[in-house]
Amino acid sequence: KNRVEPAFSHSECGILTCMYFDALTLAAVADELREQLLGGRIQRVVLPGPLSLGLEIYARGQRHQLLLSAHPQFARVQLVHGKLSRGMEQETPLLLLLRKYVRGGRIVNIEQPALERMLLLSIVKEFDSRNRNNDATDDTDDVADEPDEPEEAVRPGETLRCELIVEPMERRSNIILVDDDNLILDSIKRVTPRMSQRVVLPRRVYELPPPQEKRDPRNATANGMEALRSSGATDVAKALVTAYKAVSPQLAREVVFRALGRAKANLNEDLPWYGLAAQLRTLFSAPAEPTLVRNEAGEPLAYAPYELSHLGNAEHMPGISAALETFYASREQLTAHRQRRDTVAQQLAAARERLHHQLSQIQAEAAKAGDLEQLRWEGEMIFAFLHEIQKGQASLNVEGRVISLDPQRSPVEQAQERFRAYEKARSAQAGLPERLQQTTYRLDGLDQLRALLELANEREQIEQIALEAVEQGYLKPEQEGDKRPRRPPKLKPLHLVSSDGVDIFVGRSASQNEEVTFTIGRPDDLWLHVRTIHGAHVIVRSDAGEVPEQTLREAAGVAAYFSQAREEAAVDVDMARRNGVRKIRGGPVGLVTYRAERTLRVKPLPPWGKA
Repeated sequence: KNRVEPAFSHSECGILTCMYFDALTLAAVADELREQLLGGRIQRVVLPGPLSLGLEIYARGQRHQLLLSAHPQFARVQLVHGKLSRGMEQETPLLLLLRKYVRGGRIVNIEQPALERMLLLSIVKEFDSRNRNNDATDDTDDVADEPDEPEEAVRPGETLRCELIVEPMERRSNIILVDDDNLILDSIKRVTPRMSQRVVLPRRVYELPPPQEKRDPRNATANGMEALRSSGATDVAKALVTAYKAVSPQLAREVVFRALGRAKANLNEDLPWYGLAAQLRTLFSAPAEPTLVRNEAGEPLAYAPYELSHLGNAEHMPGISAALETFYASREQLTAHRQRRDTVAQQLAAARERLHHQLSQIQAEAAKAGDLEQLRWEGEMIFAFLHEIQKGQASLNVEGRVISLDPQRSPVEQAQERFRAYEKARSAQAGLPERLQQTTYRLDGLDQLRALLELANEREQIEQIALEAVEQGYLKPEQEGDKRPRRPPKLKPLHLVSSDGVDIFVGRSASQNEEVTFTIGRPDDLWLHVRTIHGAHVIVRSDAGEVPEQTLREAAGVAAYFSQAREEAAVDVDMARRNGVRKIRGGPVGLVTYRAERTLRVKPLPPWGKA
């Protein structure tokens, strides 16, 4: 926890703040792609995740895997090693259009507008009378990967031209397919007029992102640097980000460090303005020199297309894609376990939608109970006043309430019809309370699985939750012809030891929560859970004695970390004796009732070394 850094604290350059896929990084990627992919043929298109696109490109006698991501935190463009796998179950409209316009096409141009985080891949796909398209005779096709669909409305001799535009801009990131008339065909994110003034929808004209009113860093001067003093900022790096286009916070700190030997400086100081301008110009004009910085544990901490001298111990990489792939391998949502998590999350979301629809139907049926009594009452009143009803009468008035009658039918028939409808509906509603409760329980159980899945960051945890979803009937087994779900090795609950030497057990799935509470937990042990939201069950061994306060706060912090409130600054965690925790009769695995003895408000605490 206490570290001495060479020039700049890594704590100020965390996972999110250091992930600057900025315009300079994109320029290095564009140069790399031109060198390796220009003129190549796109022979495979997949969606590894809901916000990503994978292209397999055959160029210069080799296959290349190109990943395009519009993730709000991990947006980027890069070449990857290893074949990109499909992570989406259903075929989206965008995927079908990509197969029509992009698969089999040639990349004829790769362009990045100056200082912009935009990459345009120009693609041409030609057809002739002998084959569906001009790649049919190329024996490099991987025909087993996905079925060939007939091309839609394409005539022999026709040429399709399009642009695949990638905008890696954090939350505004997008991947857009545009035709030769500059009309949007589709995008990985559709942006409506309610969401933004810059609309991204099919059949709309593609518009460039609004330009930034900033200076060009390639023309930086000493006078321009000194003028930053009038910007109102005090920190030099922050002023550079505000004043110059395409300058990320990381790049700005590098400029300051190269000019001053330190990454932080105040604008009120006597500064070498010419040196600052020269360093900024150099970073935008020098050839790419990709580097990677790791922390003490060897985990990638930051990357850049230049030497990251302000972080120290920069490792030179063979290419910018190699740096990106190494950096994102442990974080990015499209790695194998993240792809799997997205797939399971998508399936659980669909299951929840179905359950919610069932619940709405049951609630609607329950709301008809009043109508049933009306049917019975009307039948009884028709019989009671049968002697007063005249032939052809259209209504019966009883105590100010009107009963509609059919003049063409006998009153007896109409009364009997009402009684039959009443009995039928009453039978259907006989089990409604139980069905309503069971469906509500199932929704709660499903929400618990979804919350725990969102917190899972290991493949084994994800598979455990997916298996539990199958066993509880939320998902179907994946193997065709085999109804027995593949059972991964059962994971044990997380076992930690507090700073006071006390055992702490943490459940990270529904079955683990039940195991921690009712198998591992002893009657006098302490049980912790974040108040009102889904998350881990935590047991603290008490051995019939007092548990130290520090241990309680550590256990509560872990409970908060393994909950939906992980990102909150402080979280309320309830504590109870294990013998005061009860399973919900007829409820799903892992859901309980309890009466809290105490509530601790703590900061989420990541787990330390396992016991």
